[in-house]
Amino acid sequence: MTSALPKAALAMLYAAGASLPLPPRARFVDEQIDDLALQGVNLAAPIFEGCRVQRGTFAHCDFSGVRFFHRNQLAGCRFTRADFRNSGLNDTVFRECVFDRCDFRQSRFNACVLDRCTFINCRIVDTDMPAQATTGCRFEGTLKDVRFVAAGEPAQLDADFSRCILDDVSFENCRLDHVVPPRDPRHAYLPDVAVRARRALDALPATPHDTTTKVLMRRLRRYAQMQGTILNLDNLRCVEDPAVAAALIAALAVA
Repeated sequence: MTSALPKAALAMLYAAGASLPLPPRARFVDEQIDDLALQGVNLAAPIFEGCRVQRGTFAHCDFSGVRFFHRNQLAGCRFTRADFRNSGLNDTVFRECVFDRCDFRQSRFNACVLDRCTFINCRIVDTDMPAQATTGCRFEGTLKDVRFVAAGEPAQLDADFSRCILDDVSFENCRLDHVVPPRDPRHAYLPDVAVRARRALDALPATPHDTTTKVLMRRLRRYAQMQGTILNLDNLRCVEDPAVAAALIAALAVA
């Protein structure tokens, strides 16, 4: 069940801020919400459809279970320590928004646009990010089990990871020429990984006999199909046999 929120309640939201209790799963449809400032509010799993939210500031607010539909647009908003766990941030445009220490565990970003947004020390774990619609964004802190995925044609990912740790992060169908890689030395930035992998394959025997070389060839064939990647070498050494990991690092000419 959802409860529609009348216009009067929306006005009260501006006026009362944290003192206004919202009904569970309150529904906002085609609303223009400007300069809203909330702190410590539990929004009780609201639903936003076709809304435009501008210059909002939300500190310590509970957005867990929120559902976005029908091309919401959020511009110039700042979220500090907001709880977005188990949320569906679907089909929404985020422009110049800042997310500072927010929790996105079990959240989804399906069909979203992320334009010039900043994610600072957020908990982004086990989710897909829309590579073809991520432009001018900056990530700081740790991303864990995140997949930047482009549907259809290979997409140019435009993101700054210079202050990031990538923990089992993958890039599927993404060109990485416009990416700023992590400065952390455990990472290897390989926008030309396909060229490196094919060159390494050409140097290997056509019919290898030892197990390490056979596994190495399988891994190199997979890299040869990629547009680019950023390897966390610690991750690589954890998931691969030590001999295979060393052979891969050497074959890809990772410094």
